[in-house]
Amino acid sequence: MARISTYPLDTKLVGSDKWIGSDADSSFATKNFTLESVAEYMNREAVQSQALRFVYTNTVPVGSGTLTFDPQGANTVAFTAITGFKLSKYQLVEPTTDVSGYYQTGLLGADVLITQCDDISKWAVFTWNSATVDASGNYYDIVVTHKNSQNGLTANKDYFISLLTYPGTSDANYTFSLSGSNQYTVTHGLNKLPSVTVLSGTVANPGDEVFCDVDFVDNTQVTLTFAQPANPGFTGVVTFN
Repeated sequence: MARISTYPLDTKLVGSDKWIGSDADSSFATKNFTLESVAEYMNREAVQSQALRFVYTNTVPVGSGTLTFDPQGANTVAFTAITGFKLSKYQLVEPTTDVSGYYQTGLLGADVLITQCDDISKWAVFTWNSATVDASGNYYDIVVTHKNSQNGLTANKDYFISLLTYPGTSDANYTFSLSGSNQYTVTHGLNKLPSVTVLSGTVANPGDEVFCDVDFVDNTQVTLTFAQPANPGFTGVVTFN
């Protein structure tokens, strides 16, 4: 073998480029390693703090660290079409650590963000509705509600699942429109005694503040009473915070 210094430099690296090294899992036997495989390994090891990482596979049965569908999905699946999926109880980075408890507690009722690891322009926000272990005991059937997204899942690509909004941490509010009456009973459903602001106009174009009597029926309903009969053409908006 010639001296390494005599070989020309590769000035255009591609994923299929190779170099030689020792395989620790095979008594340090000499083997080839592709640039792509080494980059993937380094990328995965660098993000072990990421809560959940899975690879989407469109084949069944599936393995540790996989996200799939039953029956199996297509090579590409639009995020907008997803109402549920099957998830391994082991994530990709640490394939022997059971993380399924997180499915049933930490994520239950929360909004989650799913992003393609190597292309964050491919993302989706779902509400995590439920997680039920299947007959094998190794996979969970996850039910979600799509909220917003761009693009979809691609077979053999890795995806992060991240907690976006924990249940109950967002600012609870409610908006109600007024039109031509002097009394309204509004069910806001916020489970609290909210502050109430009444404005003329519309949600898109609010105007001046309007005053009325506010009676709290309970933690979910409020009665609004105006002293004077409303102009039939009056419009207004009420915000509950």
